[in-house]
Formats: sequence, structure tokens, C-alpha cells
Amino acid sequence: MAEQGPPKKPTPAEDREIDYLMCGQCGTPCYVFEMEGSKIIEALCLVCGNDEVRMFNIGEEAGADDE
Repeated sequence: MAEQGPPKKPTPAEDREIDYLMCGQCGTPCYVFEMEGSKIIEALCLVCGNDEVRMFNIGEEAGADDE
């Protein structure tokens, strides 16, 4: 009988790669940001100039709205 290790844990959402953030001020996808775990530590919207971290949201996963 082969011994098996513990079952693999699913990757938490915080560990997934974030492609972009959404600017809460103008609604533009923003690609200039730094994250530490699941926390946004720095972000900049190149359209409106917003750099207030609390005004950004994590963007939706690509393919979620595929038809």
C-alpha cells in the first residue's frame, strides 16, 4: 500500500495573480500597482491620476463575461 501525503489544499483567492485593478474614480482598468498578498499597497491610474489606494478594486478575472 503506497503512503499518500495530505490532500492538496485549494489555492486561496488571495494567492491568485491579479491582472489589473479598477479605478474607483474613473472606472478605468489600471495596470500600475503593487500588492502584498491580497492587499493593495500602491496603485496609480494613468487616466485620471488617482493614487489613493482605497479608491481601487481588484479587477474581474479574464473570461468571466465570455459569450
